[in-house]
Amino acid sequence: MASRTARRRVGNLPAERTSFVDRRQECVDVRQSLSIARMVTLTGVGGVGKTRLALRVAAQLGRSYRDGGWLVELAEVHDDDLVVHTVAQTLGIQDWSARGVEHVLADYVRDKEILVVLDNCEQVLDGCVKACAVLLDAAPELRILATSRQPLDVYGEHVVVVSTLPVPDGRPDGADAGNSVRLFAERASAAGFQPAAADNAAVAQLCRELDGIPLAIELAAARTRFLSVDELLARIGDRFQLLAGNRSALPRHQTLRATMDWSYELCSAEERLLWSRMSVFAGGVDLAAAEDVCSGSGLGAEAVLELMAALVDKSILTREPGPAGTTRYRLLATVREYGRSLLADDERTQLRTRHRDHYLALAEQGAREWFGPDQLAWRDRIAAEHDNLRAALEFCATQPGQVQEGLRLAGALWFYWTACGLIAEGRKWLDRLLALDTTPTAPRATALWVCSWLASHQGDLERGRATAEGCSAVAEHLKDAGLAAFGLHLRGVDAMAEGHLEEASSLTTRAWSYHRTHPKITSPMVMSLVQSGLVACLRGETDRATAYAQECLQLTAKTGELWTRSWGLVVRGLASWMRGDADDAVVHLRASIGIKIRFNDLFGLGMAAEVLAWSHVSRGEHARAARLFGVLDRLWQLVGVPLMGAQQLLEYRSGAERRARAALGESAFGKLVAETANLSILEGLAAAIREKPQPPDSTPAPQRGPLTRREFQVAEAIAQGLSNKEIAARLVISQRTAEAHVEHILTKLDFGSRTQVAAWIAGQHEAAT
Repeated sequence: MASRTARRRVGNLPAERTSFVDRRQECVDVRQSLSIARMVTLTGVGGVGKTRLALRVAAQLGRSYRDGGWLVELAEVHDDDLVVHTVAQTLGIQDWSARGVEHVLADYVRDKEILVVLDNCEQVLDGCVKACAVLLDAAPELRILATSRQPLDVYGEHVVVVSTLPVPDGRPDGADAGNSVRLFAERASAAGFQPAAADNAAVAQLCRELDGIPLAIELAAARTRFLSVDELLARIGDRFQLLAGNRSALPRHQTLRATMDWSYELCSAEERLLWSRMSVFAGGVDLAAAEDVCSGSGLGAEAVLELMAALVDKSILTREPGPAGTTRYRLLATVREYGRSLLADDERTQLRTRHRDHYLALAEQGAREWFGPDQLAWRDRIAAEHDNLRAALEFCATQPGQVQEGLRLAGALWFYWTACGLIAEGRKWLDRLLALDTTPTAPRATALWVCSWLASHQGDLERGRATAEGCSAVAEHLKDAGLAAFGLHLRGVDAMAEGHLEEASSLTTRAWSYHRTHPKITSPMVMSLVQSGLVACLRGETDRATAYAQECLQLTAKTGELWTRSWGLVVRGLASWMRGDADDAVVHLRASIGIKIRFNDLFGLGMAAEVLAWSHVSRGEHARAARLFGVLDRLWQLVGVPLMGAQQLLEYRSGAERRARAALGESAFGKLVAETANLSILEGLAAAIREKPQPPDSTPAPQRGPLTRREFQVAEAIAQGLSNKEIAARLVISQRTAEAHVEHILTKLDFGSRTQVAAWIAGQHEAAT
């Protein structure tokens, strides 16, 4: 009997926390719809169970899709432009390119067999339509399962209306419609109440009054901690009778609203106050934030914890695990909407201001403490607040007089945008806020250099240079030497990307000469040192680059800092490879990758893994290099721009790959690349790096030197920067022969670029001296 290999779980679908009341036929209907349509939208009244049904179907179907099922939560997204960003981030894409995240998303999903669940689309319909168009047009094997209170009207969309749960009709001979009753019984049991047989009629009547809406039934069941079923029925029945003569809304919408009103009235005055104030948060919230934002004006900070516990007991708040063993609290979207409706406009503005101030303080603390031993904890903490940070930035961008605070917040989050891979979203916020207020302030100058950093990594050199120069201009206006140093640094980044290496070297070294005197060193400051090392590498100044890298490693070792250290290791590895010491390069690059994996720094992983692959080629370990190239092909799909688009680095890559192909043969090279190309990034790196050393490849690595007299003449001409045409003229040979000589020298020395030849020639002259 043939055995079947279990398919590994791919995706992010959450485990169910409560029982799923039988919707067997609905599950069948949705699965059948997905078999004939590429997009299915579940519609229905709020609280009807669209999300639970979608997740149950996705869990049933997830393993049938090679690339898994993915839940994209949109309840806290209120900007249509952020929908595509949210989809990309959920799929693990870090977009560093300036060509638009929708293009990177399309490239990534093109060959994927994947089920995407878009949950709570109704408040960003236009953004969802755009995202669906990108996904469906790019990937023929992709399916979308959406939930929304109204259809999206996407071409080819199949709509399934999710009905409420069947309720008993009250007749002795009526058909059994026990799902709503069963839901009540299970949720009441979880609350510690076991309905007796004598309660059956009252429970059935209660479910009828609640129109079989699952959320309304669950809210009512939670009250069995305090009220009997008969008391519940009497209270909710009275409310609906009062409303019966004024049903201006759809009945089921009115039922849910009435249930919310009733739940609200069962809360104490302080619980009601906290419920409404908690609605200012987007997504989850921790206790410290709730105490800071919601206390005051009749609510003491010391009372918040007990009140939150009471709201959890009443199923108004839900608990969920947070980073580092903490607890977070969340209002369901429908419950949050109700709470917001209770706030007056001026009260809502005051609360949003306090909310913004809390997360601004958190971001600025994170920026100060990033250069230290707690980076990973900060990464997790800030990532958990992504929805709240978006809400705070949106408030600053839309409320009069708040833009400067928004610039402070967006600038302070530089470490989140860069180290955590949200380049495109960070750039969106910075560009938007910078356009709203051009007053020459310190927050604007900071936002300008952060924007320049992001734009340069995206390959948008024009915007990078403009914002770097803007930072320098504001710094000069303010006479702020610290901000001026950041302007120098970022102007140097752009000069390097444009190939102006002498200018880049001058700018970045001047920036570091100022930063190093500052009493409080930060990661962006040390990155000017790292940048100086990278520029030195590209200029062939490998000893200088090594010195810069060592200074970075010493500084970071003192504080326990990791992220900047990983970049220092990349520079050290690149410098070692360029001077021909591939063994030393491998040691440092592996160390860098070990750090970057912990941060999920995909761009940094790409840079480190590239140089590691080149180093393996130099050591004759072509099979290892081929496996790394397979990982890199997948990784750069997620990042968007290979090697920052730097031409010199791209030439190193093509040279190393060319030699690996030649050594292994096209067929063997392709097979080795395929071994890792379809694995996750981490699995692929493990397969390429952690394996035991393999026997030497069948084709021996070219031996470096000694060169013949003519070969040395060619090498010296290469080192002097002569073109093939100029080499041909110097040696009195044809240009085609000169090209062949250059290729031969690169192969014999096993170098990927002319710059490496220059560094090697310099070393030969030093040794001779």
